[in-house]
Amino acid sequence: MTGAGVEGTVRDLGKASEQRTLDQVLEMVDLVVAITEKLHDVVKFYCADAYEAMDKAAGELDAMESRCDNMRRDILGSLYSSGFFPISRVDLLRLVNGLDHIANYATGAGDRIAMRRFELSPELNQLLEEMSETDLKAVRMLRDVILKMQPSMRDAMEASEEVDRIEGEVDDYYVKIYAILFEMDIDFKTFHQLKAIIERLEELADQAAYCAETIRLIAIRHLEIS
Repeated sequence: MTGAGVEGTVRDLGKASEQRTLDQVLEMVDLVVAITEKLHDVVKFYCADAYEAMDKAAGELDAMESRCDNMRRDILGSLYSSGFFPISRVDLLRLVNGLDHIANYATGAGDRIAMRRFELSPELNQLLEEMSETDLKAVRMLRDVILKMQPSMRDAMEASEEVDRIEGEVDDYYVKIYAILFEMDIDFKTFHQLKAIIERLEELADQAAYCAETIRLIAIRHLEIS
């Protein structure tokens, strides 16, 4: 076999390994979307005082997050054991870890919501629901960006900017709720519980933006060598 033939074979094998890993990433991001949807259910049940349904959804959230951890380990195993990858392993590792962090923050928010029951004003209930719904928009958009990577890295890079825009909306909700917290006459425990919830909702969106930035890096490197 000629040198060119060997190089072509290695490249083809690398493409096949990369494809398998990207398929695993797509499966993982589908689960991360489902986890964020379940978190939104937890928030809605809490705001509606449907505590039994909330506890059930929070338990399901924990089980889904465990599945996500297993997916992450499987993907990392593929990255470590496979040969040449056209896409940088480091970039794929950043993307996979970012998706896992989204699942972690979603579960953390759900756990803190279910930790202790307290009543919120209708205004805060609405803001909390809208904040978690905006998180869900960011994660769904991230999934769309990842789906665009294989047909067109350029399209993925352009679409990733929308994730950043949505993340900015989540930051706005965080500021609104945090400002209201300081005006409320509430006990120390309630203040810190709600603060912990909105911090995780904000960090969830931050991680979605981090994943979008990673995809931009992947796209730029791909476009430079193509």
